Amino acid sequence: MQSGVFSVKRLWKTNRLKAKFNNLVTRGGYVYGLEDGILACLDLATGELKWKDGRYGHGQFILVRDLLLITAEHGELVLLDPVPSEQRELTKFKALNGKTWNPPAMVGDILLVRNDQEAACYRLPVAP
Repeated sequence: MQSGVFSVKRLWKTNRLKAKFNNLVTRGGYVYGLEDGILACLDLATGELKWKDGRYGHGQFILVRDLLLITAEHGELVLLDPVPSEQRELTKFKALNGKTWNPPAMVGDILLVRNDQEAACYRLPVAP
């Protein structure tokens, strides 16, 4: 390989995960994303759909340690355990009012969420 030159090879292609507004997250050999507002899990090696469940709209999420933290489109904050066997929602609460498309941000145990009308800061109990 020459400096500045690289090649790529497609491993798989699917229409089972069309993320419109959010990024994808990988964990343990699987990829998670919002497929038209519904959380989906695919095998990273094959592209096979493992499950699709949970309606979060066009929200955003981040990986916090080994958990997915979703800000759903309608302002709920949802914590999920991302596993390939099933959609496993641990808890949720209303964090913001109105439509929320902005990604959350977390530093230490401080979580910041916002939309076009308001912002909120939460202290989350995270283990050291």
